[in-house]
Formats: sequence, structure tokens, C-alpha cells
Amino acid sequence: MQGVAEMIEKEAVKMQMKEIVTASFSVPSLKESVLTSIEEHTKQSDFLFGRLAGVHYQMFSENMKETERIAASVELMMLAGDMLDDLVDQDSLETTWNKAPLTTSLHIAIGLLLAGQKAIVDLLIDDHKKAKAQLYISSRLLQSVNGQHMDVTYDIQTEAEYIEMVKKKSGSLVAMACFVGTALADAEKNTVIIEKYANDIGIAAQIDNDMDALYRWDEKNDIKAKKKSLPILYMLTSKRDNLLKQYFSNHVDYNELYVQKEKVIQQMEQEGAFYYAKVMSQIYKEKALQEIEKLDVNDRYKSALKIIIL
Repeated sequence: MQGVAEMIEKEAVKMQMKEIVTASFSVPSLKESVLTSIEEHTKQSDFLFGRLAGVHYQMFSENMKETERIAASVELMMLAGDMLDDLVDQDSLETTWNKAPLTTSLHIAIGLLLAGQKAIVDLLIDDHKKAKAQLYISSRLLQSVNGQHMDVTYDIQTEAEYIEMVKKKSGSLVAMACFVGTALADAEKNTVIIEKYANDIGIAAQIDNDMDALYRWDEKNDIKAKKKSLPILYMLTSKRDNLLKQYFSNHVDYNELYVQKEKVIQQMEQEGAFYYAKVMSQIYKEKALQEIEKLDVNDRYKSALKIIIL
């Protein structure tokens, strides 16, 4: 029998995303840019958020109808968030949204955010369930905005501060995806458990993303922006001198650091910064898996969630 996770097919979700966009954008040039953005997103993303929303809807409703539409709606909102994140950080400069004029990029991102929410409203599901889902969307997106602002403006000093920021920035978005699915299924049980593993999944995913960004200097601006991710914090608290310490204390500038980027990566590997971050990511994944086991649902849904996480 086909597993739940596999039943939410990426290509089918992409088609639903395109249908929503085609119905939502009437200006041909803008619509074309949005559809191109979806194609780019599909190549880069595993649709984590959409799949989580779809699985949680199925898990508590046992209903296959609307699953892919729900996944597509959530994924459109997540794409909007990714765009805004890239525009703020000046990352992924080769994408359609970063190549376009800023006004066009903002129209794409805001349009996607609104199109995703309207698609939830248009679902053939009871109004009170959709109202609950909308409440989760707005409250968790606001949490994420606060976390994102902390990331770009707040001088993170400790691992505890980093985890708190990531919980707001990323954990809240994973929770949003999960709770959109549960709200549309009108599920009341398991909310405390879901909140816990959603936060843990979000933290693990952000740690993984932060590590990836440190290996991709030509595409990501994390080091240039002096973001203190987990591997960076590890290096700054090291007893040994290193290039990142010199950079963050303003003894070398970014250009001087950039020409030695291979040495920076080597120092991080030798010092154990990446290893530590990988261990911490795995710890949060294991915590999430333990919470998933506590769910009062059919084991096949637990297996589906584990597949998505791992």
C-alpha cells in the first residue's frame, strides 16, 4: 500500500499551485513571473511545509479530498516568505524574484501570500474550520516576522538566544503548516504534542539551512551580514584564535575574509563547529520523533511524518 507521504505527490501539488496562481493573477507579465518562480521553487524545495499540512489534514480527517489543494496553498505562502527573506538578505541573486525590479518582486511575494490564504478560504470545507485555519496562519506568520526581525537586527550572543530566535522564525512556520491541516480537519486533540515537534522540526531545519549557507558564500550573505548561526557561535566561543573571531571583532574586513574563505571553512571543520551543529540538528530531530510517537493516530501517519522529517 502506498504511504501517506508518497500520496502527496510533489508534481500534483505544483499543478495546484499553478492553478491557484492562474486564477489569482490577471496581469500577464506578473502571472508569468509568478509561474516561473514556482518552477524555480519546485527545483529547490522538497515542499516540507505543504506536505506537513497535507499529512496533518489526512491524519485527522481520513479525507483525501482537498489534500493537494491544502498543501499547495501552504506552499505558496512559504514561497512568499522565502522571497521576502531573500530580498532582505540579498541571497539567491539568480532567482526570478531577485533579478526583477524590487516593486515586481514585492508584488509577487505579497500576491503569493494573499493567493495562498484565499485558496484556503475557497476550499470546499466548513467555514468554521477555515476560520480556525486562518487564525493559525495569521498568528504564526506574525511570530515568524518577529523571529526574522530578531535574526537581522538582534545581536545574538548565546546558543539559547539563537534557539529562541529560530523557534520564532522557523518553528512557528512549521507549526503553522501542521495546525492548518489539523484546523481544517477540526481536530482538537494532540495540539500540545504537535506544537512540540513542530518547533523541534523547525529548529533542526534552520540549523541545517544555516550550515548549508556557510558552504555557499557566493549565494548566501550570512557571514557578510554577521549573522550568528550555531556554527558561528561555536567558533566565537572557541579558545583558539580564528578568522571568524577576527572578522566579528572587526580586525579583518569582509573582503579580507572572503579571499580566505576556504581557510575559514577548514578552520570550522577542524574546530568541530559543523560537527556540533549536525549533532544539535539530530538531537532536535530525535526529540521530534519521540513526540510523534505519542500521537493518538494510526501508525501509518506517524511513519509519514517521520519520512518527511528525515
